[in-house]
Amino acid sequence: MVVTELLDSSSRSLVFAVFSVFVVICLMLCVITGADEDDRALVRSDSRRLRSWQQGVAMGGDTTTVATVTVLVGMVATTGFDGLGVMLGSLVGVLLFLVLVIEPLRAHASLTAPDLLDARGSGGPAVRVAWGVVTLLVCFPLLVVQLVVVGNVAAAVLGQPGARTGCIVVIGVVMTALAVSGGIRGTGVVMIAKSAIALPVLVVAAGLVLHRFGGDLGRLLDAAALGSGTGEAFLRPGGYTGDGWAGAVNRVGQILGMTMATLAMPAVLMRAIATKSPRGARTVGRWMLGELVVLYGALAVVGVGAAALAGGVLREAGPSAQVFTPLLLGRALDGGGLLVAALACVLFLTALAAVVDVTLAAGITLGRDVLAASGDRREGRVDGAASRWSAALTGLAAAAVAVVCADWNLVVVSTLWLGLCGASLAPVLLYALYWPGFTARGALWCLWGATVVTVVALAVSPYASGVPGAIWPDHDFRLWDVTIPGLVTTPAGFLLGWLGSVTDRRRTGGAGRPSGGASRVPSADEFRRLPRS
Repeated sequence: MVVTELLDSSSRSLVFAVFSVFVVICLMLCVITGADEDDRALVRSDSRRLRSWQQGVAMGGDTTTVATVTVLVGMVATTGFDGLGVMLGSLVGVLLFLVLVIEPLRAHASLTAPDLLDARGSGGPAVRVAWGVVTLLVCFPLLVVQLVVVGNVAAAVLGQPGARTGCIVVIGVVMTALAVSGGIRGTGVVMIAKSAIALPVLVVAAGLVLHRFGGDLGRLLDAAALGSGTGEAFLRPGGYTGDGWAGAVNRVGQILGMTMATLAMPAVLMRAIATKSPRGARTVGRWMLGELVVLYGALAVVGVGAAALAGGVLREAGPSAQVFTPLLLGRALDGGGLLVAALACVLFLTALAAVVDVTLAAGITLGRDVLAASGDRREGRVDGAASRWSAALTGLAAAAVAVVCADWNLVVVSTLWLGLCGASLAPVLLYALYWPGFTARGALWCLWGATVVTVVALAVSPYASGVPGAIWPDHDFRLWDVTIPGLVTTPAGFLLGWLGSVTDRRRTGGAGRPSGGASRVPSADEFRRLPRS
């Protein structure tokens, strides 16, 4: 079955109508609620921010990219246990974020995370630029993945596979306009609208799967093991990560890397900084966690249901069809009617909302941290203008790269941004919050060093060369069989941050710290009383 056969003409019309209405409504909401020209770096003033529960829903949506709904569900459908492990790692990361990060981060940072590093004595222009560049290296692959997926889905909905390039470009331009015009409040409204549509549809799809098997999870798992073609291996680790020592490294690295990446996702950090108060941060956390628990539960059932009901089709279509796994499940459940159209809308909306928010986060980082770090950074209209232009350039560049990389293995690109986020950004964030001896040199070593380690680890893995599906399958420069290097890259990031700090001669004098030694960690009350720049 080709993907263009997933939707009949009436379903295509329905999806196209819903998508068009959603985009028009989002444009109107962004114009009405978005950032004014004089708002600082597209961030609203305190009196005009989203409410805490709205911020929590938006942050839950930020954590859910289209890779979660497509690649991850396809991974569950084809490999079983290993796909569920990724979901577990993401939930653990959310818990750590809520417990360790959100309250102290919002107390110190006014616009971006480097504000925290400046306040804690481990910042400076060089650190700000390094954080900004690594953040862009995280955001850019994430944007490319979203645009490629939504372009594929749009071409399938139109019934014209050759229209993929045009779909990527048009959608990239529209979503960039939403990010530039909306600011953090406008894009938050888009994220809330997406969650209000996507979450009920996925819960209904999961309910239909359970109903098909009489609510018996044992029957569902047995059918999934049979439908996947892997038998009992579906219920054991190793289906995706592999066997032997490389498989063990992949499995641990998968959970560790996903946990640390979720802890430091740029769009989520952007919204955490915008929370109003410690009490508001706790409210945000409850809504965020509640949304994600329901969502991941529904996605797990959808993935297992796809293996049970559409496993044969998935095997015949090959790895490239995994992005359409939810649609294949919908066709198996209702023959290609309303459910398929609704699930196609979920894929659209998830990708579009992710593109909008990640583009905004990248634009604020580029304008605030990279371009303005070495100059006279002024608040107000200048920061806002720089962030707007930066968001526009980032979104348009991502659309152009997505066209070039449309046929690449999306798992490779997803592994890159997850690895960089977990190995570079998360250690710096945690060190800055909880280690008084952390210095600017440690931050630079961690940011640049962990980035190099991650890129090299993937470059010498089967993702880059030597096997079908690699970026260069006709060449072979593999040095190891590990495809998920989180077990190596994340500890390397922490080690480099520690080593750079303890060998810094300025650690005991200057660099924002008292000459007698490292400063103590301020209490929670002191955090709240500190002025926000």
